[in-house]
Amino acid sequence: MPRVTIDGDVADRPASDTLCRQLEAGDVLYFPHTPFDIPEDDRRFLLSQKQSERFHKNVSYRPKQDRLKGVDANDTADFTRMHEIMRAYSQRAVEFCANFLPRYADQWRVDYASFRPIEEKGRDVKFNARNDLIHVDSFPTRPSRGDRLLRIFTNVTPERERVWVSAGSFKELAERYARDAGLPSKSNGVNRLSRRTISALARLGLPVTDRPEYDRFMLRFHDALKHNRDVQDNPSNETWSFPPDSTWMCFTDTTSHACLSGQYCLEQTFMVSRASLIDPDAAPIAILERMVGFALAEPPASRPALTPTPGPDGAANGSSSSASSSPARGTKSAS
Repeated sequence: MPRVTIDGDVADRPASDTLCRQLEAGDVLYFPHTPFDIPEDDRRFLLSQKQSERFHKNVSYRPKQDRLKGVDANDTADFTRMHEIMRAYSQRAVEFCANFLPRYADQWRVDYASFRPIEEKGRDVKFNARNDLIHVDSFPTRPSRGDRLLRIFTNVTPERERVWVSAGSFKELAERYARDAGLPSKSNGVNRLSRRTISALARLGLPVTDRPEYDRFMLRFHDALKHNRDVQDNPSNETWSFPPDSTWMCFTDTTSHACLSGQYCLEQTFMVSRASLIDPDAAPIAILERMVGFALAEPPASRPALTPTPGPDGAANGSSSSASSSPARGTKSAS
């Protein structure tokens, strides 16, 4: 899969249909210089956050709730500063992506932003949580229901590259390995009853995740790829290096990827409606549905456009509801 380099000022230059097709097919759009501002004071603060037990896997920011997680709130000043920086990064990334990819912005859902302050190489985490193993993305707590996962990354490390490796596109991997990972079969009566029960409990507000067949398979496939040595060790895998102050974006449910090394990276995620795609047949759910011969999630419903709402500093945050004026703090678990 190519890495498509985009040079120059793109502030008023929306992506062409050709670029959108490339993005949807799994190509990486690469900006050698970050196309939006990250103030130097913010960078210095982020780089001062050393590896320590203060962080879990990532620091996460939830734009809709204006909520920061993954940082110990005992140091009120540091917590507040991190919250301000994550809010600002999210707002600037959302604004840039909305201008650069306007065809998606009307129907996307702005998901979490994150900060990765810990070196990826040799990181001590559970096997299925390792970022240095090739995978495609699926979120356990936030089913996409067949919508696409668009992510934009920024390397804020001043002197080190962030190194990725890819084993190709979802289509290529699904054709080889999806059946071994347990492709869905038509649900029997017991499975249908179980899904109805889970849906009813979720509607009642109980802490269960109502996951369609598509998302259940994608979680299995995410783990299966990480355990597959043929995928991880294939000599034809492609390596990309992203230097300091570069930014890149891709649909990470299609672009297989692993981060072999790198530290201090910012990221913003969007869930892009299938209804807004140029080529919906290239989406992972469409590929899988052709393989199994039946629907794996409900077709995307028509959703109203999301109007960006002002954050506390007056900038747009791209969420469909206003940010909370009193964000929660003090949690130590990151998503």
